[in-house]
Amino acid sequence: MFNDSRPVFAFLLSLGLAWGLIDTVGATERQWSSVPGPVSAQIVRIIDGDTIEVDAHPWPGHAVRVSVRLRGIDTPERRSRCADQRAAALLARNELERLVTGFPTVELINVAGGKYYGRVLADIRAGTRDVASAMLESGLARPYQGGRRHKPQCAG
Repeated sequence: MFNDSRPVFAFLLSLGLAWGLIDTVGATERQWSSVPGPVSAQIVRIIDGDTIEVDAHPWPGHAVRVSVRLRGIDTPERRSRCADQRAAALLARNELERLVTGFPTVELINVAGGKYYGRVLADIRAGTRDVASAMLESGLARPYQGGRRHKPQCAG
């Protein structure tokens, strides 16, 4: 998979400049641990059950498009070799879409860059609801704190 971290770096740089967290344009990604937020973001599309694409607005009149992975959860993969996992992935994606539909913006909190294939990692709040917690409550996501992910066996 192509791993271009430039959009993530640009997003984090925008956030850092907006909050005065860095004072040099030549900062590297390794300097970022997280940006507290909240950062207002408009959802562009739901990618899967634990990833969305947003136009984030770190300051008025400025938007940065970035993919955001929800912190603390993992959902089944759309490209699984198992038909039941692909079906579960669609349910998870649809639930995530349901949770954020109707909100003109969501808030990104504790935003971090890093190893997520060109995505940032963040907590996401839609209204007053923590989206990852709602996904866990739905039963369509598993807790995930990094490391090795659960590898389900194909049914049948």
